[in-house]
Amino acid sequence: MYDTVLRLYEMEYFRFLLTVALSFLTGLELRAYKHTLSNAYFIGTVRTYILIGMLGYILYKLDPTWQLYLAGMGVLAIFFALFYHQKLQAEQKGIISLLAALLVYTYAPLIITQPLWFTAMIFVSIIFVVNAKSQVQMIMETVDTTELVTFSKLVLLSVVIWPLLPTTPISSWIPMSMSKIWIAVIVVSGISYIGYILQRYFFHEKGFLINGVIGGIYSSTATTVVLARQSKTLQSNEYTFVAAIVLATGMMYLRLMAIIGFLNFTLLQSLALPLGALAGLTLLTGFGISRLKQESPRTSSETKPSNVNPMELGVALVFAAMFVVMTVITRYFITDYGTSGLNILAFIVGFTDIDPFILSLINGSFAISQQAVVSAILIAIASNNIFKGLAALFLGSPKTGRMSLIALSGLSLLTLTIALSL
Repeated sequence: MYDTVLRLYEMEYFRFLLTVALSFLTGLELRAYKHTLSNAYFIGTVRTYILIGMLGYILYKLDPTWQLYLAGMGVLAIFFALFYHQKLQAEQKGIISLLAALLVYTYAPLIITQPLWFTAMIFVSIIFVVNAKSQVQMIMETVDTTELVTFSKLVLLSVVIWPLLPTTPISSWIPMSMSKIWIAVIVVSGISYIGYILQRYFFHEKGFLINGVIGGIYSSTATTVVLARQSKTLQSNEYTFVAAIVLATGMMYLRLMAIIGFLNFTLLQSLALPLGALAGLTLLTGFGISRLKQESPRTSSETKPSNVNPMELGVALVFAAMFVVMTVITRYFITDYGTSGLNILAFIVGFTDIDPFILSLINGSFAISQQAVVSAILIAIASNNIFKGLAALFLGSPKTGRMSLIALSGLSLLTLTIALSL
């Protein structure tokens, strides 16, 4: 079927009819959008957009050097400028119909010179933008614009800086290139940022269980701390808090799978089964605990693990520094103490942030087997579960703390057993 469409796409009459069809559909969308406004000035009717699309097709075909086509665009631009002047006289400033008309004019060269998927993507994007006014306004009213600026800066810096970074190892003690360090930081920060945005703007009032799931994408440790503290003020919801804490840990397993998969797919193949099984078991345990007792119907919560945007440049640079330091420490333990030293370090690191340690193992060129790397990662996860259980015990209500410690210690023991059996 798709091959048939591609063959049709190469035929002249089909390209012309497709130009007319897309122009027609765009005109219909603009007409529908116009009806949502009152007394708005718009460029012509649906027929106008069809004729603009046809004009672009004819001028492009008559002169493949683009001179006639660009001249036609110039004439349209002059006409649109006069029309916009008239709109300003009527105290209307919107230019969406003018931009849409110019985009319709570009359908012909797009269809003739570009692949079908690209033309379809442009058309869908136009339709989406035309109908997205209310959604865009809602986002702008909800989202802190400083976060958008921060995200844009880091994306820009990543695009500009990353290709310029050296790809050779920094030194014998830091067996990674600056390029690898930067891309690893971006991957981890990006996945954390997804959880941060989901929890802060979409799920922060959807209940403790949902917040536990989403918070685990951002940071299971931070989520555990926040939930434990909240359990002191809502002691009638202890089973729900324990379930949410366990669910956050379950999402941690999936989060680590995503990070490892992005940076070292070969390593993920060795870790997919244990991490996937542990994630499934942990999530089922969390949902099972939530069903043990019907608690108060309170569903609203403000469970934001942190107000710190993980995509802030300062946060990213600190994480990069931790990554490098952990690489040096890991190198030292492996060189002087071998695999046993690495396992001890992994257990100790579990009581801190395990991401830099895991990244050092993923990207470092250490003289150890992949099996040793897998075991060390699982040991770090196991001790991190104990750390979260202790945090819940000391920061939460007595019952929430005890139950969380028991559940997370059991998961830790299982994870440690798998690590040592490999």
